[in-house]
Amino acid sequence: MSRHRADSDDEAPPPPPTADTGPLFLGQDNWPPARPSPSASAGQDPLFASNGDHDRSQSAFDDHVTHKTEPAPVSFADRFNIQPPIAYPQVGQSRFDQGPLVEPELAEPPDQTSLAEGQIVHHPTAPDHDLQDAHDEEADVEEAHLEEPADDLGLLGGAPVAEAGHRRAGRPRPPGRSGRRPLGILVSLGVIAALVAGIFFGGRAIVGLFSTEPTADYSGQGSGTVEIEVPEGASTARIAEVLVESDVVASTQAFLDAASGNADVMTIQPGLYAMRSQMSGEAAVALILDPTARLLDRVTIPEGYTVARTIESLAEQTEIPLADFQAVVDAPEQLGLPPWSNGQLEGFLYPATYDVTPDSTAGEILGAMVAEFNEVAVETGLEANAAAVGLTPYEVLVVSSMVQSEVTVERERSLVARVIYNRLDQNIALGIDATLAYELGINGGELTTEALTTDSPYNTRTRVGLPPTPISNPGQPSVVGALNPAPGDFLYYVLQNIEGEHLFTASYDEFLAAKAQCEAAGLGCG
Repeated sequence: MSRHRADSDDEAPPPPPTADTGPLFLGQDNWPPARPSPSASAGQDPLFASNGDHDRSQSAFDDHVTHKTEPAPVSFADRFNIQPPIAYPQVGQSRFDQGPLVEPELAEPPDQTSLAEGQIVHHPTAPDHDLQDAHDEEADVEEAHLEEPADDLGLLGGAPVAEAGHRRAGRPRPPGRSGRRPLGILVSLGVIAALVAGIFFGGRAIVGLFSTEPTADYSGQGSGTVEIEVPEGASTARIAEVLVESDVVASTQAFLDAASGNADVMTIQPGLYAMRSQMSGEAAVALILDPTARLLDRVTIPEGYTVARTIESLAEQTEIPLADFQAVVDAPEQLGLPPWSNGQLEGFLYPATYDVTPDSTAGEILGAMVAEFNEVAVETGLEANAAAVGLTPYEVLVVSSMVQSEVTVERERSLVARVIYNRLDQNIALGIDATLAYELGINGGELTTEALTTDSPYNTRTRVGLPPTPISNPGQPSVVGALNPAPGDFLYYVLQNIEGEHLFTASYDEFLAAKAQCEAAGLGCG
């Protein structure tokens, strides 16, 4: 359905298009020609052919003509159906918004010099593609009557054709200046170089992945003895490198392939290992996981050992001179003792089993024992829970050492701790002979009547309170017993049998009776 105005409408016709209402195309000096009158014959101008299509064209044309009776010059816009620019929305405004629109700035018509040189000039503002229906119909009429108008009129001649992608008019490119900048050329060369490098190195990697060349590997169990050292924190790949460096395996890949899928490889510990020369990857994995391959000494220190007895045992088990251990004991500051240790080493050499390598030193071994004690102290809450029993952490350690020396039955540790705390609370001498034996450097069974009268802070028969230091290196159960004493009013305990069980009582008379029975049984209760 046509949207052209009817002749009977009262609304005034729109103004005619002018030469500056749209893009202009280059013409000649005598352009535009005078517009023929509507009565001109079809032979005078193909636009006014007197066939049946003329009526529709003429109607569309008349809608834009203000003076119907007078001939008017034909403008570029009329001749080539160049539409006027529409108003464009402002920045951030939709074309469908109802707000005011900003009219675009129109380009000036080309001068005659440009027209004569045959240049094609484009309007800097691209027209909207939503054309009015009236203009669409007029364009249909124009196209029906015109075929290659530029050629018919001889306007364009050999001028270049404007194609999509050409720069817009207004800022023509300076003569002799190419479209590529030197920086752009350098960037392009860099990209090409990167692509070439990626293809080269990536191709080599891909070829390596799919290479069918067998991995270098020895065969068999190897020969001789090769000592290798696994560094602290070494990964499986690093262990493989160490083995290759010592010619234990032929290649890292041989070891890694054999270790693949074997979870036990993650348990390999740092240290020295006795391997063999030129082993297959599988044989090397099997041997390094064998505990016998690790070159170390395993030493065990029982609970209740004193510092003196501990270093003697270490010297015997490791073949490290006793003098080396004694030198460390005399200057224990570098062993990592806790701040509340009062500079004393007794009680802090935690009793346990330790793996010692052939190149371990006395300081390293004793340092490892102190480190183990610090871990146990954290696990038991020694520092945090000491105040609950009314003592300092160091005093709790002293009590723990006495508990360790007095009992061997696990369930009795908290009972002995209760006896100690009750006696301290009532200002009664502890009467634990093990404290004096510690100072004298003898076993409790070796104490004589004369020795029991020795005036010493470690003689808990004659002195009230705790001895000045721990008397042994207690294990974790004794520390736990000292921190968690059993309930009760016990003040005495007496050995009952050879299994090490004791009778606990608050009655002095019951204590004397139990002591007589112990002496009669020859259990050493004299």
